[in-house]
Amino acid sequence: MHILEYILSGLLFGSTYSLVAIGFTIIFGVLHRLNIAHGATIMVSAFAGATVSLLLGGDSYAVLALSFVVSVVTGAVLGVLIERVIFRPLRNASYLAPFVATVGITMALEEAMQQVSRRVPIFYPEYTPYPSPLEDLSFHLGEVYIRGAYVVIFAVSLMLMVLLHLWVTRSSSGRAMRIVEENPTAARLLGINVERTEMVAFAVASALAGAAGCLIGVSTGTINAYIGAPLLLTSFVVIVIGGLGNLYGAMFGGLFVGVVQILTTNLLSASYKEAVLFILMFIVLIVRPQGLFGGAVGRPD
Repeated sequence: MHILEYILSGLLFGSTYSLVAIGFTIIFGVLHRLNIAHGATIMVSAFAGATVSLLLGGDSYAVLALSFVVSVVTGAVLGVLIERVIFRPLRNASYLAPFVATVGITMALEEAMQQVSRRVPIFYPEYTPYPSPLEDLSFHLGEVYIRGAYVVIFAVSLMLMVLLHLWVTRSSSGRAMRIVEENPTAARLLGINVERTEMVAFAVASALAGAAGCLIGVSTGTINAYIGAPLLLTSFVVIVIGGLGNLYGAMFGGLFVGVVQILTTNLLSASYKEAVLFILMFIVLIVRPQGLFGGAVGRPD
């Protein structure tokens, strides 16, 4: 395989890591809390989308589009529920309280989905298929072969990131989110409903997680109840490398991590990809502790 093929595949697939990391960054920026349930949101949303594909048949682009929408909506709804049930009541609690609570809800959702996978006929205990019409789609650029699924995933991810940029910079709710990130007290004095802004930010971030769940399911062809944890860990590496609290750092960091993983898998071994990522993360922390794009969340300038 040509080295350019590895790099292109890494960039295309890495866009899903960007979506996951951007959502994680938004929540951290607004609430200044880590949402460990972000990975579980990805997993549940992926299963919601897979259910649509399995019930309606995954060989249609219309079904794939519906599956994507269901995943996004599922992510947004689950995110709002987590914000209302966990983060809002624990607003004034210690940092550890929501951390422990989201770890608990993650374990509960994973175990619940594992039990569902064992008992619902359309699912499978180990790996549930995520059928899509992209399985056999491919593109050739000279000698370079690119999976069609990767191209579609990148296009959808890029569209979502552009829409997010426009929302953050041009909408009233996006500007309100940036003010809340900077200074919640000042935001209240300006008449901004901080609680509502936090809920909207959580919904947007979790909708991105839902989109990532569908795209990753389509890319790999299978999902299971435990896909969220490694994705959450990878997104943490992404935001550390890109710069904690920087949306654009999360975006470019995801692309970078995607390339590193594909190169490591194909040139070395898949068993080394996590080790290489963490070594790179430690190097970045030593050389540039604020990350490659260190800055404030949602600040495009």
